[in-house]
Amino acid sequence: MDERSFVAGSRSTWERLAGEAGTARASGVAQLGAERLKQMHEDYRQAAADLAYAQTHFPSSEVTSYLNRLVGEAHGELYGSTPARAAAAWRFLAGGYPRLVRKNARPILLAAAVLRGAVALGYLLAHVDYPLARLFLPEQFRDVAGDPAEQGRQTRDMLAPLAPLLSAGITVNNVQVAIVAFAGGVTFGAITVWAMLTNGLLLGVLAGVFAKAGQSLPFWSLIVPHGALELPAIALAGGGGLMLARALVLPGDLPRLEALRRVSGEAVRVLLGTVPLFVVAGLVEGFVTPRGYAPPLKLALGALLFLALAAYIALAGRGSGE
Repeated sequence: MDERSFVAGSRSTWERLAGEAGTARASGVAQLGAERLKQMHEDYRQAAADLAYAQTHFPSSEVTSYLNRLVGEAHGELYGSTPARAAAAWRFLAGGYPRLVRKNARPILLAAAVLRGAVALGYLLAHVDYPLARLFLPEQFRDVAGDPAEQGRQTRDMLAPLAPLLSAGITVNNVQVAIVAFAGGVTFGAITVWAMLTNGLLLGVLAGVFAKAGQSLPFWSLIVPHGALELPAIALAGGGGLMLARALVLPGDLPRLEALRRVSGEAVRVLLGTVPLFVVAGLVEGFVTPRGYAPPLKLALGALLFLALAAYIALAGRGSGE
């Protein structure tokens, strides 16, 4: 094959790869989406093979020099060094993630609504049918709840020594629920909704139990500081699960597996964005919750964290793609 035929046969692939590498360099490889990223990988492999061919047959050609630069740039974006990856992650968190959440606001808000509704239902159930409400609690939390006849005094007496169990137990449970809620999307959303309901009922019933004992303020001072980030993170993970479920339930003109494949990249990034929230919440749970700060101060911290998160989701990344 002569050089002209070689260039004519692969030019479109090289140009497409160069364009995607430029986009990844400017906005981060995460912004390409699953389908474009897959295509970029295929184009990269083709360009690398073309480079090997050119180095063998046209070692002194400008085409060989061009391909050498192109493959190097594409490799840097796809398999970049730690600083490059860190920069891409920062770009994603600084602007890409909030835009992604806003783009998929409907399934995320639906997951949040199911979670809030379950909290309200659990709280109501603890007041109107206490024996039934206790069935929604794990074994260790049933012990905290005590017997209905002695609930007030027993719950007040047990709250202080069992505060670490409540706080840490709910934190671990929340991380597990987030993972299950996301993965449950592949069950057409059934397990996602179940995870939202059971977690909301757990929190609502506990809140109702302590409210009946006159201990709402101490209880919420344990939950709110880290829950202000953990509960939105669960809603985000559940929203990612519902994104998967929507692709399966309403695939449009596509086969279900193809529709699922197309949305999976964005859904996974929605889940990954919850990791910093759980990390910060874990730090708060470890260093703030156990301290003897006044409950109003702990509640104020939780409110500030929630408002900061809401402002980040609503405002960050505006003006670039929106």
